[in-house]
Amino acid sequence: MEKIKLLIVDDIAQTRKDITRLLYFEDDMTVVGEAGDGAEALEKMAELQPDVVLMDINMPQTDGITATEKACQLYPQVAVVIISIQSESEYLKKAMVAGARDYLVKPLSSEEMATTIRSVYKQQQLRTSQLSHCVGILAAGGGEHPPQREYPVSAPTSNQSARSDEKPLGHVSVFFSGKGGAGKTTIATNLAVVIAQQGKKRVALVDYDLQFGDIAVMLNLTEGKNISDLAREEGLLTTMKMDCYLIRHFSGVDILSAPLFPQDAEYVKPRDTEQILRLLKESYDYIIVDTAATFDEVTLLALEMADLIHLVVTRDISTIKNAKTSLKIMESLDYRDKVRVVLNRSDQDLGVEIADLEKGLEIAVAHQITSDEKAATSAINKGVPVVISHPAAEISRSFRRLGERILSGRRVSLGERQGKGMISRIFSL
Repeated sequence: MEKIKLLIVDDIAQTRKDITRLLYFEDDMTVVGEAGDGAEALEKMAELQPDVVLMDINMPQTDGITATEKACQLYPQVAVVIISIQSESEYLKKAMVAGARDYLVKPLSSEEMATTIRSVYKQQQLRTSQLSHCVGILAAGGGEHPPQREYPVSAPTSNQSARSDEKPLGHVSVFFSGKGGAGKTTIATNLAVVIAQQGKKRVALVDYDLQFGDIAVMLNLTEGKNISDLAREEGLLTTMKMDCYLIRHFSGVDILSAPLFPQDAEYVKPRDTEQILRLLKESYDYIIVDTAATFDEVTLLALEMADLIHLVVTRDISTIKNAKTSLKIMESLDYRDKVRVVLNRSDQDLGVEIADLEKGLEIAVAHQITSDEKAATSAINKGVPVVISHPAAEISRSFRRLGERILSGRRVSLGERQGKGMISRIFSL
């Protein structure tokens, strides 16, 4: 068995020794070297060619962030995991922007380290393979693509069936609102980050608001191809081909962004939507989908393929009216059982009590997101999700609670149901 080669980088010799000792009994790993600062680490990477580097963030001369940035440029095949005594989100952001694959907080446990090392090593191997394939595709230009595994939408291949037996298909959560401005994009984006970071899951975030999608803007993603470019690819879509169009955010979420121009939405057909979501379900644990505020063909297909539909509402009459209409349409399509109502800005008193809202919609509010316009607006302007920029804010705690429910699949507790009627209880999350 080929072992994962590790390089330990820390300016304290005892810490390096402790980490080596903690990993001593991991049969699939071997420590090939140590370094006392970032500059020495870069030299050792060239010499020893490790698979994974455990890099301390605070070191004299060349610190861990600087060394990680240079390592990603010089040795893209090496996965760097930052280790630090700092747990603040600002340090996490710097590490991920520098190119680190994960972030561990001291004191370290052998189980946590080993699990993280195996995860980033596996991701890096897959990433390297996909990158080589993408280079081949892009280098071919408009010519013929090299042979690759395809996934027809109709009857699955035997390979697909075998894969399904090994790993369950990913969970699809679709966010919908019949009225713009309800905040579904903010909720979808922050939920994706929470699931990726809290659950250590592979998460894809898809912007199916094809004409006016804002996910790329909210996450400050100014480069990269988008879903309309993917839809214009020749032939059947494949996992390898689609990976060339996903943009990795520093939070660990992979984003398939909306077209840059509204007119490009016409390139994305319902058949493309079905293929894209099927392939993502095979590769990711969770797929979070943001949709347009309309029941067009693409949105309807996304709703059909969803495991959960999150109907986002606020406590104003026009939004409630649109939500009631949306629920009737979903009921006629037999989607009602997978609908969960998410009340955004729940602490804003707009004249409609939550109990009255539930009575009018004949469905319980499954989750409430508090309002924090200052934190939310600041996060959007910075291009950083609020759960990262303001982790201690109540709005961030709301997102984490929603993430925990999605990850656990649990329903509303008895305490949370208190005061709700029978119809409300039936449709609780």
